Amino acid sequence: MRLRITLFALVICSFSLMAKEYHVSTKGNDNNKGTIEKPFKTIEKARDAIRMLNTEERKQNIDIILHGGTYTLNKTIVFSLEDSAPDNFRYTYRAATDEEVILSSGLVIENWEKVVKYPDSFPEVAKGNVWIADMPEGLDNFKVLFDGTKRLKRARSEGFNGKNPFNVPRFASRNVKNREDRKYLKMFPFPDGEIKDWPNKDDVEIFFCPVPWVVNYSPIEKVDLENNIAYLKYEANSQPFVTPKEYNLAYVENVIDFLDEPGEWVLNTDERKIYYWPVKGEPGNEITAPALMEYIKVEGKINYDEAEDIPVRNLEFKGITFMHGDRYSWWEGHKGWGIQHDWDKFDNPNAMLRFRGAENCVVEECRFTASGNSAIRLDLYAQNIRVENNLIDYVGHMGILLAGYGPGTKDVNKKNIIVNNIIDHVGEVVWHGHAIFIWQSGENYVANNLIQNCPRKAVGICGIRAPIFYEGPQVDWDEASKTLRWDDIDPALLDPVNVTQEAILPYLHANDNLVENNEVFRSRTKIGDGSSLNVSGAGTGNVIRSNILLELMGNGMRTDDWQRETTFSDNIITSGGIVHKGHNHIENNLLVNSNIRFTTYPEQKPFPGSRTQRNVMYFTRGGGLPYTERVTPEIFTPDDVDLKNNLYYHSVNNEVVIKFLERVQGENGWDEGTISTDPLFENPIPQNRKLKPEDFKLKKESPAFELGYEEIDASNIGLRDDFPNRLKEKIFPSYTGNWISKDANIELSSTGEKNEAYNQILFQSEEEPDIAFAIKTKKEKNPFAIVDLGSDKSISGLTFISAGSDSNDAFKSLGIFYSSDKVSWTKLWENDPYHTKTGRIWDIIPHESINARYIRFSLKGEQILTLKNINIYGK
Repeated sequence: MRLRITLFALVICSFSLMAKEYHVSTKGNDNNKGTIEKPFKTIEKARDAIRMLNTEERKQNIDIILHGGTYTLNKTIVFSLEDSAPDNFRYTYRAATDEEVILSSGLVIENWEKVVKYPDSFPEVAKGNVWIADMPEGLDNFKVLFDGTKRLKRARSEGFNGKNPFNVPRFASRNVKNREDRKYLKMFPFPDGEIKDWPNKDDVEIFFCPVPWVVNYSPIEKVDLENNIAYLKYEANSQPFVTPKEYNLAYVENVIDFLDEPGEWVLNTDERKIYYWPVKGEPGNEITAPALMEYIKVEGKINYDEAEDIPVRNLEFKGITFMHGDRYSWWEGHKGWGIQHDWDKFDNPNAMLRFRGAENCVVEECRFTASGNSAIRLDLYAQNIRVENNLIDYVGHMGILLAGYGPGTKDVNKKNIIVNNIIDHVGEVVWHGHAIFIWQSGENYVANNLIQNCPRKAVGICGIRAPIFYEGPQVDWDEASKTLRWDDIDPALLDPVNVTQEAILPYLHANDNLVENNEVFRSRTKIGDGSSLNVSGAGTGNVIRSNILLELMGNGMRTDDWQRETTFSDNIITSGGIVHKGHNHIENNLLVNSNIRFTTYPEQKPFPGSRTQRNVMYFTRGGGLPYTERVTPEIFTPDDVDLKNNLYYHSVNNEVVIKFLERVQGENGWDEGTISTDPLFENPIPQNRKLKPEDFKLKKESPAFELGYEEIDASNIGLRDDFPNRLKEKIFPSYTGNWISKDANIELSSTGEKNEAYNQILFQSEEEPDIAFAIKTKKEKNPFAIVDLGSDKSISGLTFISAGSDSNDAFKSLGIFYSSDKVSWTKLWENDPYHTKTGRIWDIIPHESINARYIRFSLKGEQILTLKNINIYGK
């Protein structure tokens, strides 16, 4: 009897162990049992199998193991309340160990043929080079196209600027002020010849920045060629060309007239045809068009008009790659649903992974890439969602968006954790995409992320500014106006006289966020205004501390309009500086070649007591002015700031700093206790390489400590060591293979200047050397450098570093090519020309394996090519 009971117990135990796992495979069958031998075919079937378990069976951790392959989705997978795991347990949808699992909505384009009958306006240069194929069945339209993991370029015009001839009253947001003037939001004036009356106008999109902080995409409804007005299908964020900038031109996209370069494509939905000019002569077999934007949605019960939502709980997604999503578009009636400046839309299904009514969920070790829109959204009710150890790269819009309810009493998007992620090249299509955007969401923790190559903000925190409250519910076309929950809001605020910052703060829920220990490298590269770490119109208690900012374009940190009680502390800022508006605090920061710009926002009232104290500013170049002021009729900043006990020093020309300090202390009574003296770094700050947090340690005898300055702990800044190597190798060449360029040689178009040991510097150090340059060509037409590896090698990645002073327009034309014979060259990579300023460090991973002996770096036009370091890796 005892033996029989024991055997029975073993059977039960075995069954229990089996029940903890379900297996899914692209080669499986949904009629199977979900075992490793007989796996399911779809994720939905595994989800449904858990639904069939009884209450007791569900009280365990369950792994849904996805085996390697590409799972092509044609509809969103939805996890609802019945898919929650009980508390203290978790259901994990994860990739099998060492297997690559891809979720894609991409449909392969097949049956390509050479174009022989050329459409009207077909570019002469394209004849004989363009191929044509049918749109896949089931697709009505798409905005992006991929070749494997690479997003292909949609054909676009050269770009132009214009003028706004319709001078009508506008809000502070630059939107039109009067309802009757909304018609001007659809009127796009254009210079002669830039737009034609194309037959498939609904396919043609105009891309433009009416103001320097937002982009617009809209199809054309009709064209008035007599008056040079294109009528847009959708109302713009604000009138076109209200504030034109030379670096933010307008473009016309998806027109056959502009299909004039290899790698470009055009879609004609009237014909249901795709036109493509392949880079390698003919199309490959991985060209895919996306069918979806939203792949997985975790959605609880959302009760818009009630106080409580019911969330899905305790799900985890691990080790999965999401790719090939489409780009979203605005729609008729979109006005008023835009969250700050229309950078995104409220409650919108435009991310590959979306939590909408969820709690205690995890996203870990996943990759989000090659998509036209956003990676992750946490919408409405989202609490205790942990996003950790993920790679988000080359996505079209936002990296991670946290977006709660609009202003009101409902505050349910909070306490989420965004840690130790790499976010690289977001906003690739919609240029105002942020790496992390926090809107009406509070008490979140954002830490140890590496954010780089971002066209807009690295981290933006915001709510809704007071002017939107002024306008009242009758104005429903300004930014976020439709999101206000007027039934929750004190009726007294319907009278603009009562709208003060104090009065609206209870309804602003982007409060008490902590952003710390992040590394930000190259952000705000395409869109002007704003800053890399920005807080605007949010709640109180936000803290931005212990971050490092490197090689930024424009402002580093900013408290923007209608912002209160934000603290910037213990940050290392090597470019961009700080913009201070409102009642906010700047304490114990270290700024190198950066300063503070004290300014105000419209209708700002005096509110003394902002603290700017115990900061160290160190200059090695430039004018060396620690801060600038601003005078308004009511405020003279920094007159209302408690400014004291700072240290300012210029290592080359400190007399400028001394005179500045004598003036502000003597004439204005500012900067009590502040001194101008050498802060005494332990080691000289490197002048010609990428800086690191540990470069800024002060000697024990530093005079800064006597002022109350506290040493910034550099050891915790940046990505943690436990970030997965398998994801690092997707963007860092040094993780892709062996270093194969150590003994390489180099040939230059000409040599203007060179370091004595240039060959060793270029190829025999994986670290960037602290030198101005290793070699510099003369200024000449199309300068180049050719690296000779000695024999054909399998190349898995390369890093190319130019001189730090060359973050300029010259390198916008940078192209990299490979060859085995130095006669026939194939393009490996080209720089994105649409940056305000281009970079000087490029990490390049080929989209496909290549074998070559020679690598050529080329610039176009009359340029100077500078080199500091080249590292090539192979397998």
